[in-house]
Amino acid sequence: MHHVLIVVASLVALPIAPPTPEAISRIQDAQRTFFKEHPQGASQEELTAFFTGILDGIEPSECSWPQLKQLMGPCSMVPAKRDAAQARLKQLAGEATADGFDAFVYASSMSKEDAPTAAALFGHPGYAAWKQSASPSDRTRLIGRLTSDQFAQAGAEVKELEAWFTPERSAKELAAGVQLVDAIKRLAPDPDQGEQFRLRLLAAIVVAKEKASPEEKASLTKLAKKLDNAITRGEFMEHPAPKLAFTWAQDAAGPVKLSSLDDLKGKVVVLDFWATWCGPCVGSIPNVKELRAHYSPDDVAIIGVTSLQGKHYPGGAAPIDCAGDAAKEQGLMAEFMKAKGIDWTIAFSEQEVFNPDYGVNGIPHVTILDAEGIVRHTDLHPADPMHEKCAKIDALLRKQGKTPPAAPPEPKPEAAPDGAAVPAVPTIPAVPMIPAGKP
Repeated sequence: MHHVLIVVASLVALPIAPPTPEAISRIQDAQRTFFKEHPQGASQEELTAFFTGILDGIEPSECSWPQLKQLMGPCSMVPAKRDAAQARLKQLAGEATADGFDAFVYASSMSKEDAPTAAALFGHPGYAAWKQSASPSDRTRLIGRLTSDQFAQAGAEVKELEAWFTPERSAKELAAGVQLVDAIKRLAPDPDQGEQFRLRLLAAIVVAKEKASPEEKASLTKLAKKLDNAITRGEFMEHPAPKLAFTWAQDAAGPVKLSSLDDLKGKVVVLDFWATWCGPCVGSIPNVKELRAHYSPDDVAIIGVTSLQGKHYPGGAAPIDCAGDAAKEQGLMAEFMKAKGIDWTIAFSEQEVFNPDYGVNGIPHVTILDAEGIVRHTDLHPADPMHEKCAKIDALLRKQGKTPPAAPPEPKPEAAPDGAAVPAVPTIPAVPMIPAGKP
């Protein structure tokens, strides 16, 4: 009996420790692996067992906000953990700290019906501490997440943030101003507010370039291009497409005469911005192939737009260096097209594939033009549902007086097997996209 009492006392004395960074990393890795192994979903029983297992020993009530923020998804899959996580979130959201404010914003985003007023948001006891430690990008993202009603009440905060962007700031800091321009133009009831800030930010960049180092000046020049294009001026959608100059174009039959978008007038044009190193782009090839087979090339032109990358990624082998050798990279592209069965036009443009004039911040990125070269749809993904893509294209063909082919059937939701469930918190996007930059 004496030994039993000692054991019990020892167990009671053990403290419940918060999760370590290594434990959180293991949970995230296990979650990614699980969803990769269950692309079609898993039964509720499997989900519950899996998440119960990886969360064993994790007590949400002991987590700090940075820890809990990473575990909210997994905890939502286990009722007991979910309830404990939500209770802890509510507790943390009331703290007068920077983390407390961040938790408050997170909690608020979980229910649009209960969105706080701007006064409650910016009057949170932790807001001042958060604002002092937040980066310009963090503050801009916060403004961008506001509703129109909240934005209308946040005039002082927006004006203060606008005033922060001066010529003394670095290119990295000024880059957040581009996001703020987008947010203001989207949310402000007065369209001139966003335009006036765009012009002030552009002027600040011009002044900053005068004293900048060569490297900084190059970054500022790219930033100025982002600010001074059709999209930021509000002249992109429903306007003539920005110019594209093509230096090489080929389809399955061989070289194609294509130097600019003017060569495609009279056809609906699908521009698919992509690169061989982009996994989601290559993964979407079957989707583009399906679209190509559905429409006549006489009515719909599909152009896979890329630019010289300095390397070619053949797939299944090491990348091939093509730096400074455009002919080599283009020749490898022709081989790639044949190997992948690409039967639509691929074209190299003088402009970067991450083209600011088209708002290409990640690839793949699809823009659709009508037969007159007017931008009608953008920021689409080639793997979007076939019936949705066709509905957009068919409407443009009918506008020309053409009869589109029979619409593809809209997929009916399949009845899930008994006990099956789709993962509620997937960690791998269903439609992935690579952000601007190269591997």
